Amino acid sequence: MGTKGFLGIVTIGICVIVALILSMVCFHTNNISQLQVIQSFTGSTSIKTQGGIYFKILPRIWTYNKTNQVAFSFEKDESKDNDGVHVFFANKGQGDVSTQITYNLLSEEEKVYKMHELAKGDDDVIDRRILATIREITMREAGQITSSEAIEKREEFANAIRQQLLHNPDYLAIGVDITQFTITNISFDDLTIAAYKKAQEADLQKKTAEAEKLNLIMQKEKVEAEAAKQIAESKGKAEVEKMKATTDAEREKELAEIKAKQEVAVAELAKQKAIVEANKKFEVAEIQKKEEQAKLEVIRIQAEQKVAEAEAKKQQIALAGDITEKDRFELEIGMKTRVEVARAIAQGISGVKLPTTLFIGTNGGNNSATSLDYLINLLTVQKANEVGRESALPVLRDCRGSTASGFSSESHSTMVP
Repeated sequence: MGTKGFLGIVTIGICVIVALILSMVCFHTNNISQLQVIQSFTGSTSIKTQGGIYFKILPRIWTYNKTNQVAFSFEKDESKDNDGVHVFFANKGQGDVSTQITYNLLSEEEKVYKMHELAKGDDDVIDRRILATIREITMREAGQITSSEAIEKREEFANAIRQQLLHNPDYLAIGVDITQFTITNISFDDLTIAAYKKAQEADLQKKTAEAEKLNLIMQKEKVEAEAAKQIAESKGKAEVEKMKATTDAEREKELAEIKAKQEVAVAELAKQKAIVEANKKFEVAEIQKKEEQAKLEVIRIQAEQKVAEAEAKKQQIALAGDITEKDRFELEIGMKTRVEVARAIAQGISGVKLPTTLFIGTNGGNNSATSLDYLINLLTVQKANEVGRESALPVLRDCRGSTASGFSSESHSTMVP
C-alpha cells in the first residue's frame, strides 16, 4: 500500500470519528417519563417534554423525572439521609415520624422554568424543600395530640398532615404537585413507650371499671324492667278483667235494651193489628148497615107498591059493590088487629136482624082466599110498613107465588133477607 492509500484510510477514519463526535454532540434523546430544559450554545432555552431524538448543536441539558417518590425516614433501607421528623407530643412524649411522598412536575413552560430556577437540575433541592414543609406541618400537628392518640389514631394524624400538604398552592406555583403522603412509621423513645404502657394499663383498668359499672347498670335496668313488666302485667290483667266486666255489663244492657225494644215493637204491632181489626170490623159493620138500609129501602118501595095496588083494588071493589058495611067493619077490625100484632112483634124483636120479605099464604096449594082476605092482607102490609119506618124495622113486601093469594088463621108470614 502506498502513501496515498494510507492517507485515504486515515482521512476516512478521521471523518468517521468526527461524525461520531458530531452525532454525540448534536443528536440527543429524551425519555417520555422525563422533561428536559435545553440551553443552546447561543444562550436560548427550550423545554422538551415529549420522548424521542432531537438535534441540537452543543446544548446544555438539565433532565428531571416527571414523577418522583421520596422517603423521609430514620430507616436506612428507606432513606440514606436519616431524614425522618422528630416530634414532641402534647403529653411530652417523643417520637420519630417516617414519611413518604409522591410529587409530579408540571409541564407548563412557565412553571417548568420556575422549578428549574429553584432546582438548577438537582432533584434533591426540591426534595429538601418538601421535607422542610413536612417537618413544619408534622411537628405542629404532633403538638396537638398525645403519643397515645398518635398510636391509636395514626391515620387521623396522617390525614391532618395530608390535608395541608397535598396540592399545596405554594408548590403548584413552581410546577410541583404533591399527590400522595403516607406515615410509614412512628418510633417512640423508651419513656414514651413506658408511659404509653402505663396509660394503657390505667385505661384498661378504667375501661374494666366502666364495663363493670355498665354491667351493674344493665343488671339494674334488667331488674327494673322485670319489675315494671310484672307491674304492667298485673295492671294489664286488672284492666282486662275490668274491661271484660264492663263489656259484659254493656252487653247485658244492650241485650236488655234490644229485648225491651222488641217487646215495645211487638206491643205496637199488636196495637196496630187490633186497630186494623177494629177498623175492619167497623168497616164491615158500616157495610152491613148500608146493606140493611138498602134492603129496607127496597122493602119500603115494594110495600108502597103493594099499598098502591091494594088501594087500586079497594077502589075496584068499591066500584063493583062487592063489599058491604059489615065486610068493611070486619076488614078494619082484622087489619087493626094484625097491625097491632105486627107492632108487638116489632117491639119484641127490635135490634134483631129481620127478613126483608113477608110471605103470606095458605097451607095448601089451592087459591081459596076471598077478595076480602086479599084486601086485609094488603092493608096489613101497609100498616106494617108504617110501623117499620117508625121503629127502624125492615119494611115488608108481599111475595105471592102461585098459592099466595090470601091470609087465614092458618096462614104464616116469613121475613126474608
